[in-house]
Amino acid sequence: MKNISLTIQLKKIGNVIYRYNLVIFIVLVAGGLISSILILNNIITQPNTSSTTITSTNTTSTSTNTSVDQQTANRLLKLENSTNNTSYKTLPSGRTNPFGE
Repeated sequence: MKNISLTIQLKKIGNVIYRYNLVIFIVLVAGGLISSILILNNIITQPNTSSTTITSTNTTSTSTNTSVDQQTANRLLKLENSTNNTSYKTLPSGRTNPFGE
C-alpha cells in the first residue's frame, strides 16, 4: 500500500516538473546570472593590497594617493599632452577611404 501512494506522489511531482520545465529553467538561469554578477561585483570592488603607492607631481590641486604598480606609473608619467605630441602620423592626401568613390 505504501508503494502505491509513493508512486502516485512521484507521478504528481513529475507532472509538475514536466508542466513547468521552462519556468524552472528560466528561474535557474536567472538565479545563476544574478549570483555570478554579485560574485564578480564583489571581486571588482575589493581593494588591491599588493601595490605600491605613488603620487603625481604635476597636479596643482590637492593630490590623492593612487595605488598602482611602478611600471604603469612610469609609463603614465612619460605621456605627453596632445598639444606637445607632434609624432602622430598624418594621412596622405588624395583618397583615404577605399570604400568611397
